[in-house]
Amino acid sequence: MHQQSDANVQEGEDEMNLSGMKFDELGRTYRITPIQQPQRSAAFQGLYLSRLPLSPPLILQFDCWNAEGELILPYEELPFLVCHLSLQTPDGDDAAMIVSPEGERVSMLYGSLVTTAAEMNDQTGAPGLYFVFPDVSVRYVGRFRLHASILRITGGPPLDTCVTEPFEILSDADYVAPPITDLTRHFDSQGVVRFGLPRSEW
Repeated sequence: MHQQSDANVQEGEDEMNLSGMKFDELGRTYRITPIQQPQRSAAFQGLYLSRLPLSPPLILQFDCWNAEGELILPYEELPFLVCHLSLQTPDGDDAAMIVSPEGERVSMLYGSLVTTAAEMNDQTGAPGLYFVFPDVSVRYVGRFRLHASILRITGGPPLDTCVTEPFEILSDADYVAPPITDLTRHFDSQGVVRFGLPRSEW
């Protein structure tokens, strides 16, 4: 009993060391860069089961440099990193919440808004790390942009942030989906993240 308990304590301490100050002391630099950005989608209003995701889906490239300035893939740190999305106006004002026609405060952004890094090969075959958001929708018509932050799950300030170019949210009647991009097909074909493409596109 005591041996198992001691082992659990040691495991917890090791996890705390990995998730906390040790990474802060490594002198690493982090960057997230949009390599594919949404152009438009249709407002889902309150129709959750009929909502359409932003198209094309947002893809962020995640880069990390060590203290010597060398580009690395920080595998041991990835379990403690997440990327979070929020909605802004094109001028950078917060657009996360709005009062619905029924008088309720509701979220404008819906879907998978937090994700972990996925390791995939780029279009040259080189391995890299990406934050991918294939299932994000906006409730009402307007012009917006996405704000992304990479964070440690243990807390602290963002390691890096970025914003997309503005995109349009249209009514169903006005919406025409943009073509599926080669980059979406390329990443979808690796089977790491599914983008919801029709089977004929796989």
